[in-house]
Amino acid sequence: MRRSISSIVLLLISVLGVNAQSAGFDFDFIKGKKLEINLVTRGLGTDNETLWHMESNRVAVSGEAVKVKLSGDNLVVIANITPYLNEDNTVFLVAKGEIFLSNNTDSKEVKYYTTLKSLPVKFGETAVFFPLGMAYDSDSNVYSIEMDIQVLSVEDDSDSVRTE
Repeated sequence: MRRSISSIVLLLISVLGVNAQSAGFDFDFIKGKKLEINLVTRGLGTDNETLWHMESNRVAVSGEAVKVKLSGDNLVVIANITPYLNEDNTVFLVAKGEIFLSNNTDSKEVKYYTTLKSLPVKFGETAVFFPLGMAYDSDSNVYSIEMDIQVLSVEDDSDSVRTE
């Protein structure tokens, strides 16, 4: 008797599980849609002067992170930019920044900081992310890193980019 009840319960759970997965959750709108992630990263010094500048373009799919790693003598910054495509052709953008900082090149002590920001954006709209926040040196000079993030839709058949 216990085996038959257990079998019936397992059968019901498996049937309910299949129905729950298919009811209302149609992810077909994601299939085959590529996204182009355009990143413009700048290191800014005192008086907002640009110390260095980097541009990169990457193609990804919804939920795939684009990783940017910046390394210095005593600083490593890792930014993971992940776009999530919505059914209404908007994008939920998640930006995670990780900072590893030591006082000097000989120091074994490393400080770790992390930030996580999310924002709904439209195709072609630019979002700005500051993975480092503001950093100060021993002379109280302000330095920052800013990333301009733009997500574009890529047409599957011709790989042409569009802003919707």
